[in-house]
Formats: sequence, structure tokens, C-alpha cells
Amino acid sequence: MSDGAIVVSDLSKRFRIYHQRSETLKEMLVDRRRSRYEEFWAVKDIDLEIHDGETFGIIGANGSGKSTLLKCMAGILIPDRGKVAVRGRLASLLEVGAGFHPDYSGRENIYLNGAILGLPRRYINSVIDEIVGFAELEQFIDNPVRNYSSGMYTRLGFSIAIHMDPDILLIDEVLAVGDESFQRRCMDHIEGMRREGRTLVFVSHAAESVRRLCDRCLWIDHGVQRALGVTGPVVDAYVGEVNQHEMEALRQAAAGAGASEAGWMGVRLTSLTFTGEKDQASSARTGSGMTVAVGYEAPGPLHGVRFRIAFYPAGQDVLISTQTDDSELGTRTIPASGTVRLAIPQLPFLDGVYGAKVEILDIASGRQYVEIDRPQSFRVQGAGRRETGMALLGHTWEVPLMDPTGAGV
Repeated sequence: MSDGAIVVSDLSKRFRIYHQRSETLKEMLVDRRRSRYEEFWAVKDIDLEIHDGETFGIIGANGSGKSTLLKCMAGILIPDRGKVAVRGRLASLLEVGAGFHPDYSGRENIYLNGAILGLPRRYINSVIDEIVGFAELEQFIDNPVRNYSSGMYTRLGFSIAIHMDPDILLIDEVLAVGDESFQRRCMDHIEGMRREGRTLVFVSHAAESVRRLCDRCLWIDHGVQRALGVTGPVVDAYVGEVNQHEMEALRQAAAGAGASEAGWMGVRLTSLTFTGEKDQASSARTGSGMTVAVGYEAPGPLHGVRFRIAFYPAGQDVLISTQTDDSELGTRTIPASGTVRLAIPQLPFLDGVYGAKVEILDIASGRQYVEIDRPQSFRVQGAGRRETGMALLGHTWEVPLMDPTGAGV
């Protein structure tokens, strides 16, 4: 018998996807032999062992089967094939607050959840003040939870789970909810549980969080186990495939984007391309070079124009913008058509997808000739970097060291 905290053996779980349901008893009786659904295997043939005291990550795209696998581990779903063996007291954070009785107060729901987990009342009495304090609900703990905000609901559910003295804690994306202060306290508490040697199973879309927290990792794709092992290589393989798909989508979008409509005075933007090192289209690496090429066309030569490019993380506000030198172009004339190139020797953006907005303006009046805005323009790969955020800060560190005698140097 294995001594693993969780052992998953040949586990498979299927669901029925109904194309049409019977709406009346007559339809149900007449069509009872007609197949009106198809079987969908959410997870298939999963084998893994999670060791005592290990922090284990599960990654994959939406719909890959991560949550189904975790629910099978928690006993919420029963596998169609295979089995799950759990050794130790298990608590789950799959849906924070699931199982709360809306008419019970927060305090009553704490006792209810403890009873479901088989904990004696005296133990709950000993930790209830900690639960209420962590959730910051001292003023509202005796009110019915139906009157709680979503944030209060979340804080109470998380606080109950982590204070129920679990040997194993299953966590499914719930750390993405709540305000910044609450998320930090959650992460601090989870770090404390790691140091205590508790077993943690952590599902997240945030690959860097999995890389930072987890000892080993499972990559699951369309219900099938793609990779299992030390976190770094598994996350790198997963992120690499995601990047490849994104870059291909960006290339196709760029190829089909076409030119802009004619703007003021008939000026048009005819092309916008992004090229990284080694002629990688729509892709670059943090700290490497990238060239942005802007094609334009006008009815005649243009005098005193400004080219401006703004960059922004996809779906967010402008991170940085740059433009041509007005003092240089203010008195000059450029051809009716051509290509303007922006060379960036060291790209400061960290891992992510970035958009770009390009404008041509008249310097004298400030009026815009034309613009083109592409929310998803190029992919930046920052794999292996320890910085977080959006941009790379040029910097050096100076740290005091000890010499062999013990003196500072």
C-alpha cells in the first residue's frame, strides 16, 4: 500500500452532454430509446501520487479537466473508472462558501461545516475566534449569511477551511477572489501551512504562482495527462505551448487585419508588423530587440508630420508611448508612401500579450491624419525571469557580504 497523501489510480470521469431534453412525460416515454446526448470524458486515465507534505500543482487550459479531477479527489464526484485513495483529514476550497445555509448565521455555519468534517464541537470552540478574526467578520458573525456581501462570504469560507486543521488542503482558483489585502493574507497562511508540512493541491491559471508554490506539477489537457514531474520543466512546457498558440493566432490576425480606412486628407496606414530577433514575427523576448514597421500612404508628400506608437498590455491602459522628434520632422517633407521603422534594442516588457496604437498627426495643428489600433499585436516571452509586473526595470543590486573573518565588506 502506498503511503502517499493522495493516490489516483486509472481515474476517468464522464458526463453526458444533452442536445435536447424531453420537456413532457409523453416525449420522455416516446423517445426513451433515442439517444439525445453524447458522452464527454472530462478526465481520462489519470495516474498520480501526491506525497505527504508536498505542494502539488495542476495546470491546464479552461475546460481541461482540472476542477473535475480535484472534485474527484475531494469525493464530490464519483469516478466512472479507477479510484482515489486519501490518507488524512481533507479540506477543500473548490467553491468558497459552498454548503452554507443561507438562513443560518455565520457562527452557525462555522459549526455546521465543522460537523460535516467530523470535528468535535470543543475543537471548533477553540478556533472560532481565530476563524472570525481572520475573516474580519466580528461585527456580522451573528447575522444570516444571506445578507453577506460576496467578499464577506468568501472570507468566511476560506477562513473556515484553513482553520479546520486539515492534513490535506485542495485549492481551486479561489485565491483570485477577494481584495488585495485578503489575497495577501491567504497566501501568507498557505505559506505557513507549507512550512508546517501540510499537503497542498493547488489548481491555478497563474503559471508563475504554480511555479513559485509547488514542488511538482501535473499538466492536464482535454482530460488527458500531458506531463507530470518537477514544476519548472512542466510549467515551461505548458507555457511554451500556450505561447505558440497565441503567436500563431497573432500572425493570422496580422495577416488578415488589412490596412486602415483613409483618414484626414486621404492618409492611410497600409501595414503594421512586429519582428523580434531571428525574424520572429509577432514575437519577441524580454530584453531582446524588436522592430515595429509602419507602412503609410497618402495622395501626395506629407510635410511636418508626427508618428506616434503607444503600447499597452492587452485589455489594459497604455503602458508607454513614443513618437518621432518634432524638431527634426517639423520642417521636413516625407514621400507620399513608405515605411517608418521603430527599433527597440532591449524590449522592457515582461511576459504577456501586448497591443499597439499607431497615429500619424500634423505637427502644426495637432490634428490626427489617421490611426490604427490592434489590441493583440505581439507576444512577449519572459520565461525564466524572476521579475513580476509588466515592464523590466533597468537596475543593479548592491548587497553587503561577509568576509571569511565574519566582518562585513
